[in-house]
Amino acid sequence: MADFHLHHINVNVDDLDAAIAFYRDVVGLPLDPTPDQGFRSQFFRLGPNQQIHMNEIADVHQYRGHFCLVAPDFASVFRRAKAASAIDCKPWGRVRRLPSGAMQMFVRDPAGNLVEIASARDAVIDPALFSDELVEPKPGMYRMAPGAADGAHETP
Repeated sequence: MADFHLHHINVNVDDLDAAIAFYRDVVGLPLDPTPDQGFRSQFFRLGPNQQIHMNEIADVHQYRGHFCLVAPDFASVFRRAKAASAIDCKPWGRVRRLPSGAMQMFVRDPAGNLVEIASARDAVIDPALFSDELVEPKPGMYRMAPGAADGAHETP
């Protein structure tokens, strides 16, 4: 049996120009050649063989549903996302270092899609980042109280 691999993620947005600016300038993804599909779209490159397909198609967005990107420079994405007021701590808590050593934050794109941005487990993170009010000072996991589907949560 062959191993599966991810080819692309499809994300629908209501304003492609705003989405391009966010994913290119805030997240830092490079544009990829995009075929004419009969509607406005833009592909973004994720490594040598993966993409995000961004389509200007109105859609409903989940509150906690997301995909995760591992950023080569987490602190730079954090600074750009904070400047863009894109960090969303409501669904999964504040920016944090996980017990694995990886950093984790959640951002909302201009269309309302939730994207997790992570670091490599061994990424060097400037200790000054942990003094920011959007960042948990100690490592831990987001915890939700049993049955708390309404968004109530606990954090370490």
